[in-house]
Amino acid sequence: MELKRWLTALFLIPLLILVVGYGSEQVFFGVLLVTIILATHEFYSLVLPKDHRKEKILGILLGSLLAYGIYRGYDHFILGISAFIIVFLLIFFLISVEDLSSVVPSFGKLLIGIFYISLLLPHLTLIRGLPLGKQWVFFTLAVTFMGDTASYYGGSYFGRHKLYPRISPGKTIEGSLWGFAGNIGGALIFRECFLDQLEIYHCLILAVGLGIMGQVGDLCESMIKRSAGVKDSGSLLPGHGGILDRIDSILFSAPFLYYYAIIFL
Repeated sequence: MELKRWLTALFLIPLLILVVGYGSEQVFFGVLLVTIILATHEFYSLVLPKDHRKEKILGILLGSLLAYGIYRGYDHFILGISAFIIVFLLIFFLISVEDLSSVVPSFGKLLIGIFYISLLLPHLTLIRGLPLGKQWVFFTLAVTFMGDTASYYGGSYFGRHKLYPRISPGKTIEGSLWGFAGNIGGALIFRECFLDQLEIYHCLILAVGLGIMGQVGDLCESMIKRSAGVKDSGSLLPGHGGILDRIDSILFSAPFLYYYAIIFL
């Protein structure tokens, strides 16, 4: 298990460096869009019955449309795209529904899948569009993943007290604290090497904020998996689970960094 986990990481880290550091804007969004499609498919596989194939495809297509609107910078269209998604889904159910009792649950699950993934993850494209955008994307990923890794190993070796057993029985308070230590350590190291113009107090605030949002994102995904009765969202990434398992923290931490940056930096 550990070997698979590290081999997967050794494959993904250079790929991320190439895409974020050297890929064009189009390549970056292309990889992000593939990630969104795979993660959305995993989400719908968790919450929708297997025979709801049309709904899954529709949710993925509409989510991709929303992500593209964010990528293109159509800020004044985002509200319009969101309204279109809601209206289109309702018309879809109006035309195709056979069991009226399934409309509200299916409609809600489709909407959550679209906005949970396709609205949150594209904030990475917004971050990349900031001054020093590539560094900020790396900062977001590095600090979040350092926290995830420290939390995982800290909880494995030192975990004694459960953090939220009803939602995630494996997570511990000790693991959570180690996660914050990883966030702060990762942020300080990254600042020293690549973002020395970032004031130290902003660095610490961002580290703690990314840590909080990342852990909340992780718990929210655990809640979804627990309600579906599964341990992992998928098996695409050996040793890590599914795509959604790997990006759950980023879904919440990326918006935090983007809005903090445009308001305070």
